[in-house]
Amino acid sequence: MFKIKSSFFDILFFIAVIAALIMSVSLTSRKDLIYISPIVILILIFKYLSITKKKADPKFLLALLAFFILNIISFYDYNEYFNAISLLTSGYLILFTLILKKYLIKSKLKSFLSLSVILGVFLVGYVIYAVVDLLIDQIPNYNIIFMFICALCLFIYAITFAMIYISDNYATGTILLASGVATIFNLGLSPINEYFLYNEIFTFLILFCHYLSLYLFMTFILKTKVVKDNDISSKYF
Repeated sequence: MFKIKSSFFDILFFIAVIAALIMSVSLTSRKDLIYISPIVILILIFKYLSITKKKADPKFLLALLAFFILNIISFYDYNEYFNAISLLTSGYLILFTLILKKYLIKSKLKSFLSLSVILGVFLVGYVIYAVVDLLIDQIPNYNIIFMFICALCLFIYAITFAMIYISDNYATGTILLASGVATIFNLGLSPINEYFLYNEIFTFLILFCHYLSLYLFMTFILKTKVVKDNDISSKYF
């Protein structure tokens, strides 16, 4: 039953995504995406509810609602609703982080302090810093605080999904990593596309990463079972 429901909504999802991506590079007005992009999110909402039913996580449903609103106001007027977009983005990043909390395993901190991990954290932090630094002169002073809040939430979320992936306790860890990377790319490129160099290809890539990040995140939480500390191999301690 899970596979049948999943396959049906997956087909609808892929059709809607392809339509949105084609429209992103062919429409003269980007505002027209407001008629197709929210539909993609609605399909994922119906898929999630049809599979989980009464076991649906309210936090993920709130995150999906934030995505739905974002897909309306960001195409309607990104500049006018910048603060709302930043807060909604921060909101779903916080919700994603809270959802992933149960997948974190209590293990020795030193397992997360390898050179590759430190370099990865530094790289993510630098990318976020570079985007923020680039936008400071383009955004009014009263909007800067919202940008910093969003950047902080993204950094915390990045650390969370990276720790889960590095712990290597889940076979689906790569799916979560791909979702996280897509999220960082999407949120990093979006303001650049809006304030510095608008390009239809950038819009295409942003939409692709936007849908991909949410789809993969949902796949992870639907398929991944929480591992208890006493079930973990001694190699993690």
